[in-house]
Amino acid sequence: MKTIEVCLSPALFKFKSTHDNYIVVIVDVLRATTAFCAAFDSGVETLIPVSGLDELLDYKNKGYLTAAERDGKKVDFADFGNSPTVFLQNDLTGKNLAYSTTNGTQAVELAKTSGNIVVAAFTNLNAVCDWLVKQEKNIVILCSGWKNTFSLEDTLCAGALVEELEISGKYAHCCDAAFVSLKLWQKSKSELLEVVQEANHYQRLSAMGLMEDLKHCFNLNCSSSVPVYDGLEFINMTTR
Repeated sequence: MKTIEVCLSPALFKFKSTHDNYIVVIVDVLRATTAFCAAFDSGVETLIPVSGLDELLDYKNKGYLTAAERDGKKVDFADFGNSPTVFLQNDLTGKNLAYSTTNGTQAVELAKTSGNIVVAAFTNLNAVCDWLVKQEKNIVILCSGWKNTFSLEDTLCAGALVEELEISGKYAHCCDAAFVSLKLWQKSKSELLEVVQEANHYQRLSAMGLMEDLKHCFNLNCSSSVPVYDGLEFINMTTR
């Protein structure tokens, strides 16, 4: 049976116990991984994760569309911020998008050494779990959190992933973080919106007036996109 490990923040990733034959599942519910899925839903062909804004500007000068935020706010020179609902309002068929965020793309940068990365959110929960089961590899769920700290919404999503993967009968959790994530999800899923409204980042984005994004980010299974990193860029495996 394959194992599921959860890292509750990027700061804990270096201490993971899983080292063989594994896939890293990046979770950043508010909002990067949700927005990645939305970008692919709107037709994006490839998505390049970029850790720094100077590098992102280089991509823009080469003609790429760009998306970026820092502390929840759109970066001035970028074509898009980090809003899933804005992506869904645009037809981006065939476009290549370079992307940089406060937390999500930093987690991707950290996980690159693993060689296998997929992103997950509540919006693509079933789609990504179906894909993962077919890979037959151990799984490390990496919660992006907020600047290396714990976040409630990412932990709940990790728990939802653990539950769905264990239902397949091919996985079992192998650490306390996965167990706690699962129990928190099972206790909270019937009143998910009420619970996440207490989360710091939810309140931060709510104060910015981003209620449409917040509503979308907790809409389960509205996306069939499965963004998988191929070593340079993310591609949507549901179209491959």
